[in-house]
Amino acid sequence: MDRWMVLLGALALSALLVGRAGAASCEEIYTRQEEGLGLEALEREARRGGGTVEYGTGLDDGLGQLAQQGGEAARGIVRGAVRSGVVLLAVLLLCSVGDTVYAQAGASRLRAVTLAGTLAITALAAADTRSMMGVGTQAISHMASFANVLLPTVAAVTVTTGAVAGAAARQMAAVLFCNLLVNLIHRVLIPLVYGYIALCVVQTALDNEGVGRLAEMLKGMVTALLTAVMTGFVGYLTLNSVVAGAADAAAVKAAKFAISGAVPVVGKILSDAAESILASAGVLRGTVGVFGALTVLSICLAPLLQTGGSYLAYKGAAALGAVVGSGPLHKLAERLGGAFGMILGMTGCCCLLLLIALVSSLTATAA
Repeated sequence: MDRWMVLLGALALSALLVGRAGAASCEEIYTRQEEGLGLEALEREARRGGGTVEYGTGLDDGLGQLAQQGGEAARGIVRGAVRSGVVLLAVLLLCSVGDTVYAQAGASRLRAVTLAGTLAITALAAADTRSMMGVGTQAISHMASFANVLLPTVAAVTVTTGAVAGAAARQMAAVLFCNLLVNLIHRVLIPLVYGYIALCVVQTALDNEGVGRLAEMLKGMVTALLTAVMTGFVGYLTLNSVVAGAADAAAVKAAKFAISGAVPVVGKILSDAAESILASAGVLRGTVGVFGALTVLSICLAPLLQTGGSYLAYKGAAALGAVVGSGPLHKLAERLGGAFGMILGMTGCCCLLLLIALVSSLTATAA
């Protein structure tokens, strides 16, 4: 296997040297490599997915633009979250007042009050859930589409740095786990979230603890599946970085030695040219990686803020409802807030997976 890696590394470097031996500077090499990657498709897919950062933007400038974008979006998001929280709290207060009136009259808690509150909270949550689920799934789909262009581009530029085995393995793992996570979310996790919401409503309406335990089991399944996918991805990258990194380093060193010693007179010149090619490829990899990371963050920024706002609104209203004594209804509001937390977790996991893949590629080295 090592001999094949050495041969592959030597062939890759030789092909680069033949086409770029006459380059006069690292800047020219960088420009030619950039043109060879065909970054237009990457920029086009970024704009299509909602990315707002231009290619070539520095990390600090890009983060500043994202902060400004988040600040502008936060105003409307906060207003919507506060509105939902106030309406939810009003329902809890009215139900609490109804219970208090009947208690002062000497009557026990009426199921009609609980049922009416359950219906009102469910109607409010249905609209919010539909909106948040749509925003989250759209962001996940956009990230997946962008990843289909980004990951091959990052792998291609990583190969030019000499990390042949590492680039192939990382791209394969990133594509595999990204597709696995997206399919898992659409086919399994989203139905589980809807099932969790339905069971929470039924548990509150019927006051059945068994149904409540079943709802918590579904929530635990969503958390466990997301954790398993992310743990498997990070574990694979960790193991791969050790094995593939050593193989790539050996391949590049052997290729440099072969070029320097096998070609009379100009072997040392070609070996030095290889160093320039690898250096410019490293700079290009950083530029593409930063653009990819900033685009991923810009795609998921607004959905994360929206879902997080709804999560905090429901949790806050549930906490205040518990203070005024709204019975089982504040538990329903709290559990519905947990459903928004699961949507937030799914979107965040997709974003985190792509960012981890990019950081892994950016830190890969072959020498």
